[in-house]
Amino acid sequence: MFNCVELTKAMLESLEETVDLRQDEVILVDDASTDGTNDFLLSLKSPYKVFRNETNLGFAKSNNLGTKQATGKLIVFLNNDLVLKPNWLEPILAVLEAESDVGIVGNIQLNHKTGLVDHAGIFFDLEGMPTHAWKTRKRPPSGEYRERNAVTAACAAVRKEVFEEMGGFDEGYLNGMEDVDLCVRLKQHGFRNFVSHQSIVLHHVSMSPGRHENNEANSRRFREKWTTTTSKLGTEEWPKEYLARYARYWWRMEPSKFARAMLMLLLPSNRKG
Repeated sequence: MFNCVELTKAMLESLEETVDLRQDEVILVDDASTDGTNDFLLSLKSPYKVFRNETNLGFAKSNNLGTKQATGKLIVFLNNDLVLKPNWLEPILAVLEAESDVGIVGNIQLNHKTGLVDHAGIFFDLEGMPTHAWKTRKRPPSGEYRERNAVTAACAAVRKEVFEEMGGFDEGYLNGMEDVDLCVRLKQHGFRNFVSHQSIVLHHVSMSPGRHENNEANSRRFREKWTTTTSKLGTEEWPKEYLARYARYWWRMEPSKFARAMLMLLLPSNRKG
């Protein structure tokens, strides 16, 4: 976490209200905050374990460092700008137990300001770049859970041994794409990623200072590593996802994209284009 001490306080308050922490450990990594975050964190007692970076290292390095300190078998990543709702954790854990070869399990995240869906899993477009599914919908998708190619790690669970087998988050990214990169690697190694539709949290989206400063570099790194792979996933996912996104607002569809999506669905041989 970096700054936003009031959001951190609210997140931890919601954590204590929704989870019995007596048998858990909560590892908090302060990424060289400058706003009083560290003083607040140091005032916390067990089960909190606080670590501080002397310099700002970013999401990947901070979470990798925090995970190394964990003694449990299961890691649950939580951003400090979440507000956790009752029964958010149990459905995630249920998916981990229900399916075989589970990589990572995410959940439904509602934009704290609008109440609309911000995240219900991630799909890839025709260029192989990630896009949030179900974004700006009023209601989460139906069903208990769904397999997705990727999820955000703002709120997600993974077995520690699996995370370590993957080598953790790629530290070549800085505050962006680390989680999607991890999901692609998990798929490459035969794991499956899921989104629990019954686990719902609120998310103050992109509140950390400097959150988007490295977007271009992060996207470039992802493209260089993965778009040969993820563009193939995009040819399968994008047509249905595009049509589903605008089905309620058909007049907002771009005619060329609508035609391409329909052609790809009706004539699968055209998906290569």
